[in-house]
Amino acid sequence: MVDQRVRGGRPRAGSSVAGKGMIEVNGRQQYVVLANMTTVTTASFRERIEVAAAAGFDALGISLDTYRRVVAEEMSPKELQAVVVDNGLEIVELEAVFGFAVPTAETGVPFGGGLVYTSPDDLNEFWAMAELFGARHLQAVGAFDRTDLEPDVVERFASLCDRAADVGLQIALEFVPTTNIPDAGTALSIVEQSGRDNAGLCVDSWHHTRGANDLEMLRSIPSRRVTMIQINDGPKDPADPDFLVETLHHRAVPGTGDFDLDGFVDAVTEGGVTAPVSVEVISDELARLEPAEAARRCYDGAIEALAGK
Repeated sequence: MVDQRVRGGRPRAGSSVAGKGMIEVNGRQQYVVLANMTTVTTASFRERIEVAAAAGFDALGISLDTYRRVVAEEMSPKELQAVVVDNGLEIVELEAVFGFAVPTAETGVPFGGGLVYTSPDDLNEFWAMAELFGARHLQAVGAFDRTDLEPDVVERFASLCDRAADVGLQIALEFVPTTNIPDAGTALSIVEQSGRDNAGLCVDSWHHTRGANDLEMLRSIPSRRVTMIQINDGPKDPADPDFLVETLHHRAVPGTGDFDLDGFVDAVTEGGVTAPVSVEVISDELARLEPAEAARRCYDGAIEALAGK
């Protein structure tokens, strides 16, 4: 899969990043992103950026909650962006629009795990963040408390894509087993029916394995529709019977669990995918490590998993 451990010195198209974390997966260049809510969660934002750069990451993701906390407690938006740039990184990933098609009356309503359905005001803040950071993509997720799709889900998704296009964003629709968009097939159907060029999928090894776990379904995704890949690991059997609890507390560094990451990476990338790889390890155990050690383990684990080691 990976021909060289790290390919240095080559920036990605349209980027000022030096490409220190560029890798070759199935003969194509991809870069590795430090996912937002997951690694080095106990550090200040400045320290998180510094240890991410030192570990080898090219770029960062940030959630709306993290952004609000940093701006309220640590630094202004412009200062935040300056710290990122000064460390040779960029913010490419924004997370996440929850329940993009739920009725307006349900926006702002908690649904579990401390998460809340995204409101119109939240969306406006995402658009402002996209313009400030020049971000590449924004994740969108379905509804957690129902199984049926909303009757206007395609139209609502298309509308989200149109607004995102105004600020240069791609929308990465993430399938999650306990939502009304539980698998890659359902997500792909919505994306294709939307007819939007900036619409694609976020393919997460966690949700794939804990959900349909169907490699053929992943192979059916056209390469142009894979907007981002998230990689992590976990035990064969769930560490907690509550899906959200396990998802938000018990993920593992790539290569330290039982997931078939070789099969996952091959299935997602074999069609010529060059989407960024985001390391999303939401883990209480990881949070107890020193920030630099947590970042190093995540980066090294991701590179080795992508290499099939």
